[in-house]
Amino acid sequence: MSEKYLRDQPGEMKMMYTGHNEALIELAEENKDVVILYADFPQDKAGEYFKDKYPHRLLNLGIAEGNMITVAGGLAAGGKIPFTHCHNIFAIGRGYNQIRQLAFDKLNVKIILCNSGMLWRFMGASHQMIEDIASLRAVPDLVLISPADAVEAKKTSKAAVEYDGPVAIRLAQPEVPVIYNEDYSFEIGKAVRLKEGSDLTIFSTGIMVLEALEAADLLSKDGIDARVINMHTLKPADEKAIKEAALETGAIVTVEDSNILGGLGGIVSEAVTENVLVPLQRIGARDRYGQTGSIEELKKEYNLTKIDIAKAAKEVVKKKT
Repeated sequence: MSEKYLRDQPGEMKMMYTGHNEALIELAEENKDVVILYADFPQDKAGEYFKDKYPHRLLNLGIAEGNMITVAGGLAAGGKIPFTHCHNIFAIGRGYNQIRQLAFDKLNVKIILCNSGMLWRFMGASHQMIEDIASLRAVPDLVLISPADAVEAKKTSKAAVEYDGPVAIRLAQPEVPVIYNEDYSFEIGKAVRLKEGSDLTIFSTGIMVLEALEAADLLSKDGIDARVINMHTLKPADEKAIKEAALETGAIVTVEDSNILGGLGGIVSEAVTENVLVPLQRIGARDRYGQTGSIEELKKEYNLTKIDIAKAAKEVVKKKT
């Protein structure tokens, strides 16, 4: 999979949550077992659609995130396919034990982690969830996915229904440019090579994928050929893609909107250490909480801009020799 699935230019600004809601509406017609649950969270178009057409498949549990996940487990045990919705910080902060139990029992629940990561313009450290990847990838039998745009979010939600077992999907809050064509084929567990390159590989996930692509464009002007890979599935991670990148490009940069400790940086570092040792630099929250600010201010503060990514790429390429 490569550039052919990318739009020539980034398209309209759209929230990942919007793409997810589009999937829910289509799934409502395709599968009578799909039900949706909310914990004091905006339901958007899917909630309105279910309320009008399938009110018996819509539940609002209020400010009780742990209870919502428990209820979802009961519905799954009864043969339903529940999607839960709340802020990421509360899903994990108040429902971690319940999520762990879902995975232990292999219950078919889809956990939508809304407003994930640190790029949330009007909320600070209290709501910017930077430890979700580290927390959830340590849970056995749980799939964790982080889509890059609204198109991938929609396809992720549909793929989650086809997968029999617990799936967590982290969605960033801001509107982001759509980068994928509608014919993009999503597959759980298989990383997507968005740009070919031989000098180094940039692994990214979620909202930071576009920034990684733009960094690669900057690097090309300096004669550096960067491969870009969207690691949308954080568990199970595509270790084959990591090993190939290490062998074929000899240097790696990871980019994420979460804590590099246990996050995407940790995933790639572990795989590299076990397989092919190459220079590697991790970009993300370096064990720091977030702050209140605009998206661009936060990117600059935490070295998440395309300029920062390009700088890190140049440094790892130098280390190759």
